[in-house]
Amino acid sequence: MGEIHALRNMDDDEVFAYAKRIAAPYNLVMQTKQLGRLPVVQFAAGGNRYMVMEAFIDTAGKGQSDPLILTQLNSTKAIRDSIQINFGECGLAACLGSLQGIYELYSSIVKSELCVIRVSREDHQKVWAAITMVRSIGKIPVSFNLRDVSGSIRACKKAALECEEAKFEYYKLAAGDRITPKFVETMESCFNKD
Repeated sequence: MGEIHALRNMDDDEVFAYAKRIAAPYNLVMQTKQLGRLPVVQFAAGGNRYMVMEAFIDTAGKGQSDPLILTQLNSTKAIRDSIQINFGECGLAACLGSLQGIYELYSSIVKSELCVIRVSREDHQKVWAAITMVRSIGKIPVSFNLRDVSGSIRACKKAALECEEAKFEYYKLAAGDRITPKFVETMESCFNKD
């Protein structure tokens, strides 16, 4: 609790530095500051879970001339392969009906992409575990990070947008005065669309 109390007394620049030092997402640290506690994932009573996953793609230094394009097909194949490797044929068979694929892909500001994956409530932890064990798609290294789990697609879209807004704040800080006001205005107008 002492760290959360200290966090509440920090200004935004200190929160950014603190998030960087502990290697935590800025938006999560900022949300913790605002709430005065760690955020808790709330689940709806519905039968599906929607997971916002962030895929970090590493094409540097691997001799790959073409960057990886994350698609529904290659992402779903990688997830299914991981389920089979880590949970066997029975685990894959149990999840096949519930893993309903990747709904939406969001291109990101940095070398990562966001996707929303729909899966049944009963199998979401198994699928989540399998996704975190995916280390490559094709020959390109990739790692996944869970950003949000929700019972509705609307809540996941909101979480994806918040993630992108936080990344843009990082980008603005890193770019400093090299970023043009027109670019900032364009990006912020994208975030304000419903």
